[in-house]
Amino acid sequence: MNKSNSYQFVLPSPIGGLGLNLSSKGVTQIAYLSLRAKPNIPKQGLALEVYQQIADYFELRRTEFDLPLDIEGTSYQQKVWRTVAKIPYGKSKAYGDIAGKIHSGPRAVGNACRRNPIPIIIPCHRVVRKNDIGGYCGSVSGKQIQQKDWLLQHEICG
Repeated sequence: MNKSNSYQFVLPSPIGGLGLNLSSKGVTQIAYLSLRAKPNIPKQGLALEVYQQIADYFELRRTEFDLPLDIEGTSYQQKVWRTVAKIPYGKSKAYGDIAGKIHSGPRAVGNACRRNPIPIIIPCHRVVRKNDIGGYCGSVSGKQIQQKDWLLQHEICG
């Protein structure tokens, strides 16, 4: 787990603190922290906008994000992330469905999702196995899977 002091801001959420990093171009990273991570809420600028949009998402007032992103990844990862970003709120797609759309394999899609630097905004939690929830953030059990399940239920059930 990353230490909260390695983030510019720590945003509160129902599933734990969210470590936020920004560049002059946009959001570079959101990372899951512990439930006990002390919030450091921004007061202005893009960081405040990120905070407000994420808060609105958790309070069921927002289904899409409109934020500038500045994320690094291979061209393949970028392709997967762009495809995943198009999955509508409250819906899910199987790894194989995403793979078929971009002419790849399900495992490669899963690996790209694992390296997603801005979960929630790029909703890799909406990518599932055909028969179960699948992995999340590189884990197949534990806290990350609980977070994925929570996010899916949040979007489906409100």
